[in-house]
Amino acid sequence: MSRRNTARTRAPRRLATLGALAALTTIAGLAAAPAAQAGPMPGADKHKPAICKRLPAIDTRLDKAIERLNGAAAVKGSIAHLQERIATADRLDRPAVKTYLNDRLTTRQRLLPELRQRKTDLANVKTWCDARQPAAGK
Repeated sequence: MSRRNTARTRAPRRLATLGALAALTTIAGLAAAPAAQAGPMPGADKHKPAICKRLPAIDTRLDKAIERLNGAAAVKGSIAHLQERIATADRLDRPAVKTYLNDRLTTRQRLLPELRQRKTDLANVKTWCDARQPAAGK
């Protein structure tokens, strides 16, 4: 019976300890935030090449997404395919489906310029990576 009582008394202490650790972590993070905004920290450059390593994969992913959105009506996920589905829903007199698909169409139409902008931004990052000296030991 004493074993049960100790287990019950330990749980609130553990929760209190975890709460205190969470509070300290939050306070430490807030205290360190202004220092991070002050300027580049020495040694921060060693983390920058990671994005340079991911560039080909990101570029491929963006190309696939843009190609899919610009695809013909037979390509699932394309804007033309969604427009065809909206026309079908309208023809079959399904207003709720048509409204839902119209909202999806609006989202996809907004996404296309954003993806093109990301592609441009990625080209700028590639230029930066090409101009950057490789980090020592990597």
